[in-house]
Amino acid sequence: MMVKFISCGSLLLFMCLACQQKSSLEKYGQHYQQHQDYESLSKVVELLPLDTDTSYVRRLLGEPIDMGFDFRYLIDSVGPNGCVIGAVFHISETGKTDQQWLDEICE
Repeated sequence: MMVKFISCGSLLLFMCLACQQKSSLEKYGQHYQQHQDYESLSKVVELLPLDTDTSYVRRLLGEPIDMGFDFRYLIDSVGPNGCVIGAVFHISETGKTDQQWLDEICE
């Protein structure tokens, strides 16, 4: 059996990159809370890993429109179909996100 070791430098680089991604995610979340803008909400949807606990989503983006099965965060724009634009974070039976997208919400 071959065992591979990670050098301290590689581990440190990995940890730094992970911290940068988290701080970027939180920066975008804070910006969305202040401005409800498309760009920051789009980056959160892009960077937020699936299987994230909904309590973290709330801390990151603020209080959602809680539909029971998903969280919704809106911006002040409408799309070509006249529907509001927003992010939807679908919640699994375990209380974690399992799908997320940003688009028109027509219902």
